[in-house]
Amino acid sequence: MSALLIVGLGNPGVKYEKTRHNVGFMVLDFLSKALGFDFAFDKKFNAELGILKAYNQTLYFLKPQTFMNLSGESVAPFARYFQLSSVLVIHDELDIPFGDIRFKFAGSSGGHNGLKSIDNTMGNEYVRLRFGIGRSATQSVVDYVLSDFSLQEMESFHALMPHLQEAILSFAQMGQDSLKDVATALQSRFGINARQNASKQTAQNKKSQTKDSANSLDSKNIPLETHKIESSFSFATNRKGGE
Repeated sequence: MSALLIVGLGNPGVKYEKTRHNVGFMVLDFLSKALGFDFAFDKKFNAELGILKAYNQTLYFLKPQTFMNLSGESVAPFARYFQLSSVLVIHDELDIPFGDIRFKFAGSSGGHNGLKSIDNTMGNEYVRLRFGIGRSATQSVVDYVLSDFSLQEMESFHALMPHLQEAILSFAQMGQDSLKDVATALQSRFGINARQNASKQTAQNKKSQTKDSANSLDSKNIPLETHKIESSFSFATNRKGGE
């Protein structure tokens, strides 16, 4: 039976549970509940490990407990031990707006210390699921990524979880194919451009409002015309009755 590895990056401990840097952990925790598998600590790899059999494959879900900057010290030994070449890493991404979802194969770490650690220990030929958190205009990068999501952001993030689940399960189905092709297919089907979608939604809302306004105007005109006709008829009747 073939197998693949799905890694969620984050920092261990209650202190970091709701921080932007823990996107990967949050997604895997959601999958654990949605798909019905549990995590258990694996001392050998210093990671929380969940296992699921699906699509005639073994899916390994890994949450390194090394802290972000040393993620590769958990991921690389695990991938080597089980001889896994199909790897998906889920992480936060500063350089794309909040709510954007993008898929990428290989490339640089973009300054992300978790990816940098993985690249240094096992190379960069894996698929990344990049969840946009944007940048802060007032906080340093470190303070920002280690701060909690706002309530509104957390609600938006949770609303996207089923979409992320579908994307990850699609990776599981395609994971034995060329990873470059897999990343391209996932981006085409599951990539989200929040700003573009917002612009489309705004345009649709304006179009809808214009249509509603026209319909509202028509509906106002109909009673007015009816009222005029009824008034005229009533007036004529009154005159006739007075004659």
